[in-house]
Amino acid sequence: MNIPYGIRDIEVFIRVIDSGSFKEAAAFLNVTQSALTQRLQKLEDAVGAKLIDRTTRSIALTAVGRAFLPAARRMLNQFEQAYNDIRDVIDVAGGRVTISSLISVATYVLPDVIGRFAEDHPNVGIRVIDVSEQEIMSYVRRGEAEFAIDMRTDDIEEGLVTTPLMEDGFVLACRDDHPHADGGTVDAGELSGMPLMILGARSGTSRVLQAHLTNRATSAKWLYEVQHLSTMVGFLEAGMGVGIIPRMVMRGVASRRLVSRPLHGPSLSRTLELVERRGATLSPAAEQLKQMILAEFTELAKAA
Repeated sequence: MNIPYGIRDIEVFIRVIDSGSFKEAAAFLNVTQSALTQRLQKLEDAVGAKLIDRTTRSIALTAVGRAFLPAARRMLNQFEQAYNDIRDVIDVAGGRVTISSLISVATYVLPDVIGRFAEDHPNVGIRVIDVSEQEIMSYVRRGEAEFAIDMRTDDIEEGLVTTPLMEDGFVLACRDDHPHADGGTVDAGELSGMPLMILGARSGTSRVLQAHLTNRATSAKWLYEVQHLSTMVGFLEAGMGVGIIPRMVMRGVASRRLVSRPLHGPSLSRTLELVERRGATLSPAAEQLKQMILAEFTELAKAA
């Protein structure tokens, strides 16, 4: 559709009516009266009718002008709102950023990072989609999340690119008064005699652990099964068994009742990574949040 007038022409029409004077409207818009008159004439030509009756002493809306004025105000308001929304995104002053994340990362890492980001950008909305490993990348692929924090898998979906964040090792955790709280390094073979708590089979973390235990030929059997690490932490704090959890989670737990013991044998860890759409440009706000997350994981990796 070829619209024969612009938003500036609409603004001229509204300003003339609101000020009641061509002279005042021209001064407000910083244009000459002749330029103002030309723009109004352009709008009237496009509409196909006269909008304003002008005499030497006054101006008045025509019947068509009265009918057109409410629509003109809506168009100008919508344009100004759209312009401000775009500026908010460009200037990192407002807008919204959506990311998808592992639940454990969303629980134990992101609150501090997003809290610091919010101090500098209080008007930027942050949406965190904390879901299971099977769902995380799909949000990025569909464009519903600007980036994601996931656990590395053997196959990366086409069209996505990853940035390694850190190797997150596993430890044996339990409450400080649990019979298995004391001692040094734990060998995989010792797990067979412990009241072990595991994550459900849908968990990527669970698959890493099961592969490790299988390779170590241990006969460890689980006593409790939960679906999320945050749930496991709650059970462990209640003194119910022992669990193998990521070191990152252990550092993030606020409770002082949990203790951990290192695991003996080949390196047991999960690789965390940041996932983006290949070739996609992040919004300025998302890019800044991404850089803060990368910096946070750099520090976490140093402390590991």
